[in-house]
Amino acid sequence: MLAETSAVAGLPANPSQPLYIVWKPEYNLGAPILDEQHRGVVSTINSLHHAMSHDTGKSVLRPIIGMVKDYTDIHFRVEEAFLAEFRYPGYGPHQELHNELRQELDKVGHDSLWHGDPYEFMQFLRTWWLTHICVQDRLYLGHLLAARPQASSR
Repeated sequence: MLAETSAVAGLPANPSQPLYIVWKPEYNLGAPILDEQHRGVVSTINSLHHAMSHDTGKSVLRPIIGMVKDYTDIHFRVEEAFLAEFRYPGYGPHQELHNELRQELDKVGHDSLWHGDPYEFMQFLRTWWLTHICVQDRLYLGHLLAARPQASSR
């Protein structure tokens, strides 16, 4: 539940705060398009949090899930293209993580809609932010920047 969040990775301890995730410069990976897309994910998470804080989470759940699915598809394609271009040795496992996240997104999205439960979907988004974006995506950062310094200009 939202009240159980902590200040870890920019998540506020108080769910009544206006933003669920406050973007910090240290979240940047150094590849502008990936950073911008991650900010887009954060914006969507914050939009759902705002709706939930105003008791309208159920009414925005379907469009939020659709946005996340569409945005995730675009983002994963861009990110995987970067990893392939820079011959990231962990490309296969990272791509598999993306495939697993897509499947989990489908399941959690379906279940959240079925139950009319925006908290269920928010928990999925929180876990995705904390484990995939803040941890797994950082694993390729050094390789990406070392393999091609101009990657940071894209």
